[in-house]
Amino acid sequence: MTESSYVKTFGPAANDPLITQKCDKLCSLFGLSSQDLFSNWEAFTYTELKDTKTKISLENLELLQKYIQRTITEKNKLDAMDSLKLNTKHSLQSKTSANTSFNHDADTSIIKKRKLNIPSSPNSYASESANTLTVVKSNQIVESLNTNNIQDKPTTILNKNIKILADFKKEKYKYRTMNLKLLDIADYLDERIEIFTEIVAKHYDIDESKFGDPTRQSQSEIYTVGRIVPDSPLNSGSTDLNLQSLFLETSRVSGFGIRIPLDLSNVTNFSFFPGQIVAFRGINAAGDCFKVLDNLKLHYLGASTHSFEDIEAFSNILGDDNLKVLVTAGPYHSKHSLNFSRLENFIKHANEEIKPDVIIMNGPLIDINCIPNILNKSFLKSDDDLDDLKNLDDIFRSYLAPILNEIHCSKVILLPHGSDIVNPHTPYPQAAFNRKTLGLNKQFKCFPNPSLFSLNEVSFGASNADILRDMKDVPTNNTNTNRIERIVEHLLYQRHFYPISPTPNPNFQVDTSFLGLAELDTSIPDVFIIPSVLKPFAKFIKNVLVINPGSFIRPDGNGGTYVLLQVKTPDFENLDTVMNPTNEDDDEEEVTQNYLTTLSKRSRVDVINV
Repeated sequence: MTESSYVKTFGPAANDPLITQKCDKLCSLFGLSSQDLFSNWEAFTYTELKDTKTKISLENLELLQKYIQRTITEKNKLDAMDSLKLNTKHSLQSKTSANTSFNHDADTSIIKKRKLNIPSSPNSYASESANTLTVVKSNQIVESLNTNNIQDKPTTILNKNIKILADFKKEKYKYRTMNLKLLDIADYLDERIEIFTEIVAKHYDIDESKFGDPTRQSQSEIYTVGRIVPDSPLNSGSTDLNLQSLFLETSRVSGFGIRIPLDLSNVTNFSFFPGQIVAFRGINAAGDCFKVLDNLKLHYLGASTHSFEDIEAFSNILGDDNLKVLVTAGPYHSKHSLNFSRLENFIKHANEEIKPDVIIMNGPLIDINCIPNILNKSFLKSDDDLDDLKNLDDIFRSYLAPILNEIHCSKVILLPHGSDIVNPHTPYPQAAFNRKTLGLNKQFKCFPNPSLFSLNEVSFGASNADILRDMKDVPTNNTNTNRIERIVEHLLYQRHFYPISPTPNPNFQVDTSFLGLAELDTSIPDVFIIPSVLKPFAKFIKNVLVINPGSFIRPDGNGGTYVLLQVKTPDFENLDTVMNPTNEDDDEEEVTQNYLTTLSKRSRVDVINV
């Protein structure tokens, strides 16, 4: 690595030969790129030092090395126990009941609510591990966005009739898993290229005859649309890439699916990642590579609009109150026990103080990766427990459902995660939870992962896959140095929640042939919810409010964060208008006035400690 690459990611403090040497050593030792090292640094400063503004130093790099080593060791321990992973049809086993029957009717059994007798305080908590004992003040705001826009004010109208409109069809997510067919995958990947070819041709007014095959030698410039791929088909996606290791993959229609090396020396102010759909103008003069002369940026979808009648109706629903939405992301317990005391106190605080209109809870609600460790800690304390705990659904109904049912707000949206113990299936995109099977009340709305939906006039897009961690892009010269902004812009341009191919995370399962369910079809959501293990944040990127609520419980067992979004009642004075022409049969063209959500002018976001 060069010293400039570390300065670019870590800042001026990394402009030191000793620090550069230490960073090179860490990258070599753990097989990391400079961007991977910086991602680990962000996680380390946030979880261990509790100060993300810590500057890089030799002393802190030594601590970072120990942190990475510890993380790898813990991950290897979990991987060694993969054989103990259970699905919802598997029996819970203990030393005293190895032959327990698997045939258990969960609907007719009497499930007892269980609480762990672990002392807790609603104001502060201590970590379960004595080695990481940390006192965190509960419900304290750690970061705010747009505090000048609106003031935090109490809720006066309870149980408002918030209109939830789902922009998806649940039945499409109930596909058969482990039924991958190469032809179906190839059809989907080719279809994406062909769709974007039409979009580019229409947007830039390019005649169809000007598109060509980039793999064929030619002395003429052509336009082409294809997919960025690694230089080797065997690349897992986790290997560090650079501008010299990127190829362009064509569709079977445009270039028989052949890959061609790219010369990107003329491209600036952009970045590339495996799986990205791109449009180029260039030439393949020698036949051995495609020289890119111009990178045609893909335009992204417009925002949703609303009629005068819709805005007026939504305004009447809220009255003078703010629309309050709580956003959380799992896990909701530590990896050592099913202690939900923090969740219970959070729900109590929400019911009594915040009084939200909607809560959006992202999984994992109960993490399957922690179950083997929990069972080894003698979680089942008596034979009596085994009489009504036969499968993983029973654990959810006994330990978590009674707590969740204490939520008072009229709407609670649940999104699954690949690590949830009660998943219909784990590959992404995922089907929704079954509310009745889990014993949840009727105010719970179980949505698939990812989901597009709206709360009154505010549209949401939620994807419970860690795209912020997984996407490793390769920047060119003069590229935006803010990695988070680059990634979100890629999602908007690609019109997709998870456009990476292949996925760099071997533990994250993706069903490529059904990734059409993760596309943005007609408009860009006003709010993007993308939970990640990285530092929680809320910021506007390309006029889209992007929220990472952070983990509710941190890996060390300490409390994490959640997000409170407040949106002011829609007022025609603070909404931007657009004029939409309507084509009629007569000579005169009717023009209607619609309204944009204009969320940046009337919203406030607080990131709060659990």
